[in-house]
Amino acid sequence: MYFFAIDLTQTTIDGLLFGSTYALVAIGFTLIWGLLRILNLAHGVTVMVGMFAGMLSATIIGLPFYLGILISMCAGALVGFLIDRICYRPLRAAHELVPMIATLGFWILIEEVFIKIYSKFWFRDYVPFANPFDGAGLEIGQIRLRGDYLVTLAVATLLVIILYFLIYRTRLGLAMRMIAEDHDIGSLMGVPVGRVLTTAFLLSAAYGGAAGYLLGMTANLAGPYAGSQAVVKGLFSMILGGAGSIPGAIVGGLSLGVLELQSSFLFSFAYRDAIAMLALFLVLIVRPQGLVGKRTADRI
Repeated sequence: MYFFAIDLTQTTIDGLLFGSTYALVAIGFTLIWGLLRILNLAHGVTVMVGMFAGMLSATIIGLPFYLGILISMCAGALVGFLIDRICYRPLRAAHELVPMIATLGFWILIEEVFIKIYSKFWFRDYVPFANPFDGAGLEIGQIRLRGDYLVTLAVATLLVIILYFLIYRTRLGLAMRMIAEDHDIGSLMGVPVGRVLTTAFLLSAAYGGAAGYLLGMTANLAGPYAGSQAVVKGLFSMILGGAGSIPGAIVGGLSLGVLELQSSFLFSFAYRDAIAMLALFLVLIVRPQGLVGKRTADRI
């Protein structure tokens, strides 16, 4: 019983640390949902591109960790700019479902093109991703904290703090919160709606790129289907915590990390997604607004 309790505590802590990457993906979804009330289904592409940009910088070129994650964020932001210009900007006056469907088409197109390119250079499902913190860790009694998980949590925490500062302590954040309430009123108040929304897409995608780097680093591999997995994990985390709420995205991501590792430990790795979906179903029955969401909460 004692060793079971130790293992249970270990998997819970690992789930919280690893879940911070899911939180970053969910934050990217939440930013766009809060401003536009659309699901940016192409957000997974930013995770995939960030993962491979990080893999190339860390494994092929051998750049240090901090440069690799900056490159991944820049690569993700570039994809976010394309999403804004191709999927949203020309369709601003259309129904909300139209740009969402456009992002779905963009996701499928880019993923298929990327897979074709990937198959020309690598002839396997996954490629190695260098992990500079592999083997490092911190031991507290019989609990061991993986070094890469601790770095993941530190990076995610820093990015969340930066995001909080941007949204609640800058003019850009004030403009974003005003647009989240009403685009027309924001425009009448002199807010450059188009530029602010473009900035939001860049910021959202940069966080997706960072999540891609961290996911690849902790798994020691990069794969062409990382974007599809990120869409599922990010949407799950956002809805579980509370759609449109940044604190909800954080809580949802951490909760998903714990759910996955606990399910793998208590039952089987094969059942972890099914158990997580069952948990989401039960939460939505009891609290349709999510774990920390409010029925009248601000959009961002």
